[in-house]
Amino acid sequence: MPILAKDWYDSAPDYTSFYQGDIIHDVPVIFLPDKISKWLILRPNLQGKKLIDEVLGGEICKWFTAHPEGQLTDKWQYGKREEYVAAKAQLMNVALLTQTCDIERRSYYQIAPLYPEAEQQAKVEQLRKNELNYAFYLPAFAPYIQENSYLDFAHTTLIPKAYFPKNTIKDRLSARLSEVARRELQDQLKHYFSRPFGFGLRDKVLEKATFACVTCFYSTGKSVLKEFDADVHFTPCDSCTDTRWIRPPNVTA
Repeated sequence: MPILAKDWYDSAPDYTSFYQGDIIHDVPVIFLPDKISKWLILRPNLQGKKLIDEVLGGEICKWFTAHPEGQLTDKWQYGKREEYVAAKAQLMNVALLTQTCDIERRSYYQIAPLYPEAEQQAKVEQLRKNELNYAFYLPAFAPYIQENSYLDFAHTTLIPKAYFPKNTIKDRLSARLSEVARRELQDQLKHYFSRPFGFGLRDKVLEKATFACVTCFYSTGKSVLKEFDADVHFTPCDSCTDTRWIRPPNVTA
């Protein structure tokens, strides 16, 4: 079944709190500057009056000088092994990944930025079925999600809570996931951050072979075998209805 906006988003969200999966617009997301692979370290200009320890402690410094890490013999040796670094920030649509129950209690939230699906052009059909474990598909939803998009879990990062004041929810909310979509997001996060042992419903059989049910073995000690043809998805076990298979060597059903 195709993923449609009418099924994926809450048509009448409340504005009393943020929830896991909320899409928020105009949030600054930090990245490395273009064409560099490590942070440039910023030190107070030697002509100024501020020392590095004072700046790391919260003092305001007017002028900084940027240094590649390799040029500093004392890098990451100040404060709690801290440095100021040069970064770029981009205002983006992001999704809250922090659990709803933790939103009130945390000083930082985990977020993932949105990207247009065109960036996954070679895998767009898989993306739209949520078959890419590192992404979560988001169909277009006017006015803020102007084109089909996806969350990139590889770019998950921290954002201070101060960027999500409760009195701005109505103005900042681009979209709120439906309960169905939120459960799908949680399932996708589970598969990205914690790969289950064995083959599941999302996996395809590479070649015809016999597989053993992991759940049956651990729960009952029984060896329940099933043969799968190549290029099909794994299906639930006929005995326990779970879908967690391994391929033992030299075994036939």
